[in-house]
Amino acid sequence: MLKYEIIDNQKEEWVVFVHGIGGSTKTWGRQIEAFSEQYNLLLLDLPGHGLNADNVIYKVDAEKLHNGIKDTLDHLQIKQAHFVGLSMGTIVIVNFTVCYPEYVKTIILGGSSLKLSGIYRGAVILANKMKRFVPYEFLYKFFAWFMMPSKSHEKSRLIFLREVVKLKKETMFAWIEYVQFTLHPDQILSKLEFLGKKILFISGDEDHCFIDDAKALARKMKNTEIKIIERCGHVCSIEKWHVFNQIVLDFLSCNVANMKIAGSQ
Repeated sequence: MLKYEIIDNQKEEWVVFVHGIGGSTKTWGRQIEAFSEQYNLLLLDLPGHGLNADNVIYKVDAEKLHNGIKDTLDHLQIKQAHFVGLSMGTIVIVNFTVCYPEYVKTIILGGSSLKLSGIYRGAVILANKMKRFVPYEFLYKFFAWFMMPSKSHEKSRLIFLREVVKLKKETMFAWIEYVQFTLHPDQILSKLEFLGKKILFISGDEDHCFIDDAKALARKMKNTEIKIIERCGHVCSIEKWHVFNQIVLDFLSCNVANMKIAGSQ
């Protein structure tokens, strides 16, 4: 199982939150109050992060990761849930859904990184080559600046730097490798589309690394919509958390209502 935090308000519906690289359950601090009014919440710590930060991860075993999420849900007797991911967490959620679709009701992808732009993929490759020759601290500062370059992104950038410094060096590069080599967008997304899950993309209009691909995927895939947050960068759940929260809550409310109508017919 994965380490986690849980808020069980005895509501009917569960929402599972999956953070990005360098994040933790604390990533979702701005979501807890708003979402817990209507839903039970499960906040996961990915291997090597948060409550697991002292554990060194040399390689992310995707199968073990997906099974870990499943085992956590089984342990808590959560049969189905809505999944909200941020950045790398969107990749984890999509791959988990393809492996265990019966656990997933709807999918919300914040700062989606399902497809890597050429420039971002190049930055990942460069970082892997540089990791033996430059200090670790330089590399995570480089990634923070690369993904969140504007002054308006400063809060998100500082939060990322504060959290990622807790990661072991080996863990960070294991997850970068996971992002680079385990995602096969066309194959995975075609399977996801076949499953017919409702998907919401949420991107900041200043998320220069990923927004174009998020728009393209939203246009291409069925049962999918995208919301763009103005004057916002990659970490939309923090930079414009109040807008992010309302978008997600509206999406969930609509889909929960539709599911209940469909179930009563």
